[in-house]
Amino acid sequence: MTARESMELSIIVPIYNVERHLKRCVKSIIAQGLADYEVILIDDGSTDGSAMLCDDLARDHEGVIRVIHQANGGLSAARNRGIEVAQGTYVTFVDSDDELCPETLGSNVRFLTDHPEVDMLEYPVEVHADSHEAHHLAFTDETKRCDVFSDWIRREGYRHCYAWNKVYRAHLWSNTRFPIGEYYEDTAVMPEIIEQCRVIHYSSHGCYRYIMHEGTITTSYRYDRQRQLYLNSRKLYAKIMNDEALHTEALRMWTYSLNLLIDMGRCADVNKVDYDHIITEADRLRPTMAELLKATPAITTRLKLIPLSVLGLKAYCHTYAALTKTLKA
Repeated sequence: MTARESMELSIIVPIYNVERHLKRCVKSIIAQGLADYEVILIDDGSTDGSAMLCDDLARDHEGVIRVIHQANGGLSAARNRGIEVAQGTYVTFVDSDDELCPETLGSNVRFLTDHPEVDMLEYPVEVHADSHEAHHLAFTDETKRCDVFSDWIRREGYRHCYAWNKVYRAHLWSNTRFPIGEYYEDTAVMPEIIEQCRVIHYSSHGCYRYIMHEGTITTSYRYDRQRQLYLNSRKLYAKIMNDEALHTEALRMWTYSLNLLIDMGRCADVNKVDYDHIITEADRLRPTMAELLKATPAITTRLKLIPLSVLGLKAYCHTYAALTKTLKA
């Protein structure tokens, strides 16, 4: 496919050894009711039949799909390559083992073209679709036009920092890229994207089906992965902890980060020396117990936090990790 100078939407699909799922994913994209768009398939050094399948799909959908083959560099590298070549006024991401419900992008892109002031649109997700853990992340139609980053914190948007259930104005990615070699790269980059937004729309229309497949990052737990997720959360907490307007929200975020810290200790391959070092660093940012209890309305959470004042953070984390089920590797 010869790239045009511009178009309405670029859909970036990073691909690595997903031969079983790719056709279903692409079929759901083609059925989105879009008129002016491109699908960019980034084959990130696949070793199964994915690379050939990409080329077949491009021939079947000439003028819509283009393929880039590159040496394996990981999910971030593939997404970043897609960002570099995208021609759309808007950009979105779809993981190659997931799918979109019909008309998801069509209806939401039409909203964006009718409201050019909106920098980013977020739409619903079926999380862990096709599993016993499936649940729905829904939104009420609402456009936020001021205090966007603080509003995102208040909504606890950091709990669903997915890159894919969002449509972005392309300029948001002009100087922003996914970090190479990191797990949970979405949680690292999303706060930076949100900070650039002047207007965000939360949409009730459509649905991204985030499908749980055995062996993916979210179905297995390794210490290095959980460590990165926690550190990304701690970085965001450190950013807002001294903001008086977000004081209560920062305290709630600390308790969220505490759960991630405990999960690190639950990993079967936990690095105990490193874990104790991370806890020591976390302890320096710990709010007072009075502040935490005041900011925590749920009785169950309050009761869970009370032993913290007696045990101290290190013993608290080790105790909870020991009393709960080890996370499968």
